[in-house]
Amino acid sequence: DSEAQVLARQEVRARLAAMAPDANAPGEEMGLLRRQLLLQRRHMPIRQLFAKIPTTLRRLKPCVLMSPLSVAQYLDASLPGFDVVVFDEASQIPPWDAVGAIARGRQVIVVGDSKQLPPTSFFDRATTDDEDTEPDEEAILDTESILDEMVAARVRELLLKWHYRSKHESLIAFSNWHYYDNRLQTFPSSADKV
Repeated sequence: DSEAQVLARQEVRARLAAMAPDANAPGEEMGLLRRQLLLQRRHMPIRQLFAKIPTTLRRLKPCVLMSPLSVAQYLDASLPGFDVVVFDEASQIPPWDAVGAIARGRQVIVVGDSKQLPPTSFFDRATTDDEDTEPDEEAILDTESILDEMVAARVRELLLKWHYRSKHESLIAFSNWHYYDNRLQTFPSSADKV
């Protein structure tokens, strides 16, 4: 298994390297990117740079890890869309933050746990001049998440039933029993004594 994992990593690297443009190849996009990489200061804003190198960007970075707000901030909507947009921890993402990223993909995968805390409006409230004032509990509201919206829209669900992160079984056992109807399959930790 370990050898297969190493070979799989090498295969992915080789395929991606074969798709990557030659750094010394002529061309407007690569030339612009090379010039920007050599600058010490006064770099072009990232949104503008990404808009000017769409083909090179996709070849260099076929997979991009960004927050929904970063997608809206740095990726112009006119750029070619992504094959798949994945939201992890979707119970923490308000729908209005997710819409821009969803619009940039052909498919969307929303991953989350509705039993986790929803996003709150705590950090969105305006600051007041009176710093001694306690936050109004009515003003701190739980908001809907993109996960809630997907469930409400009856998008097909798939429940994951494996849990492997806890060092000790007791850390997940309570939640498994009380929240997940004891459906989670857990794996022993390598730190447990047999």
